Amino acid sequence: MLHFFYHDKKRIMIRFLAIYSVLILFILCLTYPVTTLAQTNKTTKEGDKTKYGLKAGINFAELFGEDAIPESDRKVGYSFGAYASFKIAKDLKLQPEVIWSLQGEKSENKGRYDISYINIPVMLKWTEGRFYTELGPQLGLLTINTSKSVPEEIQLSNFEIFDFSINVGLGYEVFEDLSLGIRYMQGLTNLVQDRNLKNSVIYLGVAYQIF
Repeated sequence: MLHFFYHDKKRIMIRFLAIYSVLILFILCLTYPVTTLAQTNKTTKEGDKTKYGLKAGINFAELFGEDAIPESDRKVGYSFGAYASFKIAKDLKLQPEVIWSLQGEKSENKGRYDISYINIPVMLKWTEGRFYTELGPQLGLLTINTSKSVPEEIQLSNFEIFDFSINVGLGYEVFEDLSLGIRYMQGLTNLVQDRNLKNSVIYLGVAYQIF
């Protein structure tokens, strides 16, 4: 039994490292030309520089699919993290992020799931004046998975470590270093093997540029 457990954990770790390496290479390939151009162009404007900041917000999360808790409501959670923003065209930016996010679902009569992830979205942002729209993929790494008062006959366990999603959102720049945004995250992969269950999150948050 320990032999199989060891090999299963080893397989998961190899899978994680492979996916994470591909994601990092993808980000580097997209951002390298931008940072190289910024360093070699002495006339680079202030607005073209790479920007870094912090994000925090409220999640309205639920799990959907045939194996979700019946008659469940969106669960209120929270998230926080950091981002980098690279200008790649006049009105287009690339924004990778690292966000810790509390998600899950709840039901008044059948308990709740508390599920948290370290999410790594890579967003393309189109700006028009002070407004922006965004779209991008996301990789989630499971950190916490707990349930409370969920009936045993519908209780789920052994959640997948990885979650793949797509994000779409819009926002408004209140000040030069402060913006408000709303984002919808739709899960693409099932959270438990052989079960119809995916993440769904509506996010309302604020982003603050620190430099």
